[in-house]
Amino acid sequence: MLSPRIDALVLAAGRSLRAGGPNKLLLPWQDKAVVAHAVDAALASRVSTVHVVTGHDPAPLQEVLQGREVNWIHNPKYQSGISTSINAGVTELPDQLDGMVLCLGDMPWVSDRQINRLIDGFRPDAVRVACFGKRRGHPALFPRAWFEKLLALTGDDLARCLFDHLASAVVEVPMANDAVLRDVDYEEDLMPTPVGMIAQ
Repeated sequence: MLSPRIDALVLAAGRSLRAGGPNKLLLPWQDKAVVAHAVDAALASRVSTVHVVTGHDPAPLQEVLQGREVNWIHNPKYQSGISTSINAGVTELPDQLDGMVLCLGDMPWVSDRQINRLIDGFRPDAVRVACFGKRRGHPALFPRAWFEKLLALTGDDLARCLFDHLASAVVEVPMANDAVLRDVDYEEDLMPTPVGMIAQ
């Protein structure tokens, strides 16, 4: 049986309004930008291609990700919410894909092993969502059958936008740590990792 062809879509289009300063995706952490950690985890995983969706101020993002084999997708409607970035990305995905892992550029603690764990149990009829404890997080793996539903999403609240609409086919995939729940909103979020927080 052939392995499914899965691509990754890394959302990196936002304006970092909560951060109240520079683009949070460009903040340095462990010798590289926050977004570089997210993209590198996807590149190290078993996905076929990594697509990066930009919007606000794309040039610095392209600079910090220079040299990486990614496909750039620009979302001109990024100010209208994260759903527009999902729409822009899904529209550009290859026709032959079996599924897509949706990753967030502001989650530098997610590892390639966690992405692969989603891919391991791929089903063409189910959305597989990383979770820790009783909480759902990111990334999430969507089969091709759900791409049209992703294209129909509206709004800027990602959890509501995705899971309120797609809840009927969600399979929760337990992870060994809370990396799948942690994102960067403020520079303080990049303070030293708590003891015992090891990427799995």
